[in-house]
Amino acid sequence: MNNLFFDLDGTLVNSEKGIMKGLKYMYNNTLGYVPHDDDTLRKFIGPTFSYSFKKFDGIEVDDPIAKERMKSFREYYDVEGWKELTVIDGVYDMLEELKHEGKEIFVATSKPEIHAKNIVEYFGMKPYIRHVFGASDDEVTRSLKEDVISYGMDKTSVDLNSDNLVMVGDRSSDIIGAHKNNLKAIGVTYGFGDKDELSHAKSDWIVNKPLEIAKIALEK
Repeated sequence: MNNLFFDLDGTLVNSEKGIMKGLKYMYNNTLGYVPHDDDTLRKFIGPTFSYSFKKFDGIEVDDPIAKERMKSFREYYDVEGWKELTVIDGVYDMLEELKHEGKEIFVATSKPEIHAKNIVEYFGMKPYIRHVFGASDDEVTRSLKEDVISYGMDKTSVDLNSDNLVMVGDRSSDIIGAHKNNLKAIGVTYGFGDKDELSHAKSDWIVNKPLEIAKIALEK
C-alpha cells in the first residue's frame, strides 16, 4: 500500500482534553448543566456533531438547539480547545518512517477541515502530510467518515484506489467508512475505540502502537 488516509483524533493526536472542556462549556452555557457523564462525553470524540447530537441528545444537527450548541462549543474550541492536545507517542517516528519509504500520507477526519489543518500545522506534522481532508464547516453536507474519505479520494490529484490506499483509524466509523469506499482499514487500539469495537466493524488489521502501522504498510 503506497497511500494512507489517517484519522486525526485518537489516531495521530490525543484531543480529549480540549474536546471534553469544550463540550462541558457548551452544555453549561446553553443548558446550565452537563447532561452526560464523562464516559458518554468521550463518545463524542471522533464522530461528527450530527451523529452525536442525534445519538445522545435526540436532536438533528439542523435543529436550532443543535446550532446554538455548536456555536457555543466553537466559542471555546476555536480559541483554546484545538491547541489542548498532544501528539500520540510514536506518531512522529511512524510518519518519518512512512515518508522515508516514499508513502503518501493524508488526513481524513470528521473534524471540520479548517481545525484539522490548523492542528497539523501547529504540531509540526505538515512536512509529512500531503493533504488534509475534513468535514465541512457546518458538519452537515460532509459529515460521515465515508463522505470525507470519498471527498478526499476525489479531490486529490494522486491516483487513489482500493489497491493502493488504506484507511487508519481508532473508531468503528473509520472502519465502516473505509469499507463503504471499498478500502481496507487498519484499526488502532490506543485511541478512543477498543479492540471489540474495531473487531465488530471488521477491521482488516488491528494494531496497538503507531509503528505497527508502518510495519503493515511496508509489508503490503
